[in-house]
Amino acid sequence: MTDTPLLEWRDNLPPDDDPKSIRWEECKRDQPQFLVTCYQLCLRAKRKGFERWSADAMFHVLRWETSMSTNDSEFKIDNNHSSYASRDLMKQYPDLKGFFETRKQKPKRKDLLPANNGIQ
Repeated sequence: MTDTPLLEWRDNLPPDDDPKSIRWEECKRDQPQFLVTCYQLCLRAKRKGFERWSADAMFHVLRWETSMSTNDSEFKIDNNHSSYASRDLMKQYPDLKGFFETRKQKPKRKDLLPANNGIQ
């Protein structure tokens, strides 16, 4: 038996049938510099006095700056990834803790939902 809490290992795994989460993991794998670039943009915002920011706004700024500074006319990132990006950034970079507002994510699979114990 290990000292690891029973369900702790699940924190790092996307739900089996959550296509958005799976696509986010693929995005990070295919673009390993993406979160670093996001972090650098967040640091610029913090230096300008931002205490909180929107991950959606961050994505729009990244698209704009990419189109202005490269031949890539349209930076491709799925808007559905913004909630995943904000959580990963705050987890990976402690100085961003609380920089993004997040909402509790609900399980996508019905078998992961708590039983209602007969309450309707």
